[in-house]
Amino acid sequence: MKLLAVRLARSIWLFPRYFLNPKGVDTRPVLEAIKVKYNFLKTPLDVPIPASGDMKFELGSFTAKNGAVNITAMALHNDGIVVDTRSSTDDGDAFLEEVFTWVSKDYGLPSYSDLPIKRFYASELNFTLDKTPKLFDTKMASFLSEANSVLGKDRGGIAEFVGFQVGPDPTLTNQPAPFRFEREINTVFGENRFYSFSPTTTAIHFRLLDLLEKAIT
Repeated sequence: MKLLAVRLARSIWLFPRYFLNPKGVDTRPVLEAIKVKYNFLKTPLDVPIPASGDMKFELGSFTAKNGAVNITAMALHNDGIVVDTRSSTDDGDAFLEEVFTWVSKDYGLPSYSDLPIKRFYASELNFTLDKTPKLFDTKMASFLSEANSVLGKDRGGIAEFVGFQVGPDPTLTNQPAPFRFEREINTVFGENRFYSFSPTTTAIHFRLLDLLEKAIT
């Protein structure tokens, strides 16, 4: 597998936002300091805060373990904080941990270790495979032959594997988003370019794709 792009690495920390400021202190100095420290080009102080109370920082920079990375966005919602990068969810988590630790020390606000945080993730990757994936058992040969005649040749091409999803029973989980593996849209089949979404950290996403590649190529 050859990585083409990390489309999204999203770290989601869920908790009641009012826990961030239990005594209701003026947080404008904190917002200004975050803007300066992480070089955000846009902050909640630049635009009127919407009725929902959501606040968003955009286009910042953070020095992660392997060097400087872009913080695409950090959004504060009533039920938590979401950070988007295009490097990895590990960087998003490290960024949030640093922000919380620094703000707690310098401004007396709670540390992240004091909050009832539930962590969730979203990862999107684009990549190529060296070989065309083979997902179907030989028992599917007759179906594929018929599908090809209906969907492929009569429409100017050859019908092949497009994608699949694997997910939990949505009635038994609060995170029902499935793992997705599919051909990248508007690309020639022969290029073997793919897109994948996983409701996991970036590292786990890569591990799942590595196992999948070994199983289908």
